[in-house]
Amino acid sequence: MIQNFDRHFEKYHNYETEYLKVLYYDLSKDYKEMYKSYQYNRLCTIVSGTKHVKINNGEEFDYSDSEFILLPPNSSVELEIKEDTIAIVYEMSDKLIDDTKNRIQLQTQNDFQIPKNTIIKESFTENIKSPIQRINNYCMGNDPNKTFLVDLCSQELIYNLMKDYYISLAHSNDHLDPVNYTLKFLKENIYQNVTIKQIAEHLNMSTSNLICSFKKRTNMTPKEYQNLLKLKISKEALKHKNVTEVCYDLGFENVSYFIKLFKNYYGETPKQFAMRINESNKTSLTV
Repeated sequence: MIQNFDRHFEKYHNYETEYLKVLYYDLSKDYKEMYKSYQYNRLCTIVSGTKHVKINNGEEFDYSDSEFILLPPNSSVELEIKEDTIAIVYEMSDKLIDDTKNRIQLQTQNDFQIPKNTIIKESFTENIKSPIQRINNYCMGNDPNKTFLVDLCSQELIYNLMKDYYISLAHSNDHLDPVNYTLKFLKENIYQNVTIKQIAEHLNMSTSNLICSFKKRTNMTPKEYQNLLKLKISKEALKHKNVTEVCYDLGFENVSYFIKLFKNYYGETPKQFAMRINESNKTSLTV
């Protein structure tokens, strides 16, 4: 059973696709904890047992296996378990929501009218329960196409949530968009020894999914972008410091690696660049 309800636990107790992350929790009686929904919408369900929850320091209630809760991004939940409980949470990516919205037409005047921060607690209908059951079955099965099938069912699930409850599933804020966040974080921490794995864990994503999303948007991996930022800064630093100092100031693995990257990108070694710049400066002074 769960000992610590955190993002590290979630990372290793889930099934993840491009659209959906399915999180499994085995909670013992009298367990208490607080958790967050982070940057994505979460659909919270119970397989067996009961949860007592207090959401965003406000609404407080019990719910069981006949009900679900839809949490907007960045919600905080205080939870208390009154009996041994198994719960499954479905974290829905912005891509899933956007792709589904772009492919459907709803025929009601109330389309997407509920405020973004609304917390929805409802009893299951067949329209919601059916795709969830199929998602669970595919996750537990060995079908070689289960990722495709899970994503297919997740679109049906989102469609039914929108249609049946007239909801506007919240898109995460720009500063919490995984790619935008990574771009900003790498720029602001250029002198720190930051790993892509650390950023992915902060975003509650797998490293592979973060790299894939980043590359689709920028045509380079986060590591390649990080190195590019450092190489651009190194050109200015090389005017005042030697190659070894610049290398370690920017957190490169070793001098040889730094020299190789620099030459591959600029067509000359850092030392050759520094000598050329210094020579150019001397010439301009004599003139």
